[in-house]
Amino acid sequence: MSQTLLEMFRHKTWATLRLIEYCQRLPTDDLDAKIPGTFGTIRETLRHLVGADEGYFSILTRKRVSEPLPDGVVKLDDLPDGPVALDELAKRIRALAPRWELLAQDADVARRECTTSDGWRVPGFVPMAQAIHHADDHRSHVLSILGARGLEVPEPNGLDVWGYAEAMKLMVPVASGA
Repeated sequence: MSQTLLEMFRHKTWATLRLIEYCQRLPTDDLDAKIPGTFGTIRETLRHLVGADEGYFSILTRKRVSEPLPDGVVKLDDLPDGPVALDELAKRIRALAPRWELLAQDADVARRECTTSDGWRVPGFVPMAQAIHHADDHRSHVLSILGARGLEVPEPNGLDVWGYAEAMKLMVPVASGA
């Protein structure tokens, strides 16, 4: 099961980075667009997605992203308030990726008791599952805004798990007649 969880976190990173990189090419009026039923503008939604990802990581490790961990990953300052450049958000997702992968392979993390920032005690699987769900939910918000504006979505492969598997060459066609 740990391989499944590991791939789920890898997909989360891949899809979020692809979306951020796609959005980096958009003009300001598209980045500042929003539609009813979504979190906010594209820019606000991506910032929220990354900030929350860092928060879920902190709940699980009891460390802030800026605190040293024994994983050799460059440490980041806490995400500042207000607008953040998309290249900074991509940098932060790349820095978190190996950390999430380490947690996904930790056999004890799912049962570890964690305390949320608002004072709830939960088993570790809750913030881990929430990190995956939350990122997917807000990526969908951004895709909805893009679609409502008549813009194409990231291609080829889209952002779903099938697209990830294809992009990572985890899917291969079966020979016809097999």
